[in-house]
Amino acid sequence: MNVPGWLVLNVYVGIIAVMLLAMTVSKKMLIRQDRSFVFMLAVILFLLFADSFHKAQLSSTLGQWLCHAGTYIVFAADPVGYLSALVYIDSWTAGTKDHAEKLFYDVVICYVIVNFILVTVSAVFRLDWFYYYQGTSYQHGRLYVVRGLMNMAFCAFISLYIFLRRRQIMTNYTTVVVLFPLCILLAGFLQVFIGGASYEYAGSVLACLMLFLKVQAHNVDTDYLTGLLNRRGIASQLEYQCTHYRSGHSFLVYMIDIDFFKQINDEYGHHAGDEALKALAGLLLDTFGKKASIGRYGGDEFLVIDFESSKQGAEKKLKELDSRCQIFNQHCKLDCPLSFSAGFAFYDPEIDSDVDKFFHHIDELMYEQKRSHHALRNNISFSETGC
Repeated sequence: MNVPGWLVLNVYVGIIAVMLLAMTVSKKMLIRQDRSFVFMLAVILFLLFADSFHKAQLSSTLGQWLCHAGTYIVFAADPVGYLSALVYIDSWTAGTKDHAEKLFYDVVICYVIVNFILVTVSAVFRLDWFYYYQGTSYQHGRLYVVRGLMNMAFCAFISLYIFLRRRQIMTNYTTVVVLFPLCILLAGFLQVFIGGASYEYAGSVLACLMLFLKVQAHNVDTDYLTGLLNRRGIASQLEYQCTHYRSGHSFLVYMIDIDFFKQINDEYGHHAGDEALKALAGLLLDTFGKKASIGRYGGDEFLVIDFESSKQGAEKKLKELDSRCQIFNQHCKLDCPLSFSAGFAFYDPEIDSDVDKFFHHIDELMYEQKRSHHALRNNISFSETGC
């Protein structure tokens, strides 16, 4: 059986994309860059699937319908792939955009919409602008190259936008994020002027693989024990949120630590301490969800960056966490019941211009509660209270 080369390429590229998608969504916590990466991969996989039907040239009635549908989707929706790449890249840059940058986004979205309308009109009225079929044979339309060049210009436009904002990209990732759209641009060039195989989507997936190896799987920001962000990772997220704070988009930071953690280690051993850390990490994820940034700041201290808008909402989250701890203690097999102390504060750039001072303030609030917890039990032995 003679298997077409394009099919082999699409299968291998699809497998790589699915693996990247699976490895990303398997993380305990998805930060905004992860969510943008998942969206981008999902768009590419959808387009790759449509492209496979587009190239299949099936002879049955159903096969012909699938071929036509696949071709239409590829032409009508492939700028969405570029848009998803822009959203991902922009997730590594500052949250605040000036008027020119917002206008740029409007232009990009307009291009996606106009392309969809033109391809749809051409397909419905059989104008053959971008593609047409002679029997079962797919042919390029008279505007095929023009549209291809527009897509390349669109990608170059994105590259220019990212280059101009390169100073706002997290320092460790600047080079690979700036190069990412250039890889897609090269693949688009091969697609327009060589054709035959799915160079555009293969190039996009290979660029995503480069991102995954250099950025997404960069485990220096992950705590090996809990799977949360480590001190470096959560501190980076806090600095980023404070530096790029936007008016009307408030956030708050919780400092949470385990009560009597030293006694747990001394009385029951470090294995019990590790189990307590992992248990609280899981409860934090259950309470605050994957949209929050959660990290182990050091020892038994955890830092949570959340976008709750009110003090009442923040207190409700802590009560929910306390309830989860109590339920956990009723059913768990830990040597010592789990409890915690916490402090939180909303970020105000006019008051908290110094990130270190803001963090110190939250730390003091947490230790104030911790001292009150210890004061309640300071005349009772550790073994009697079970922490």
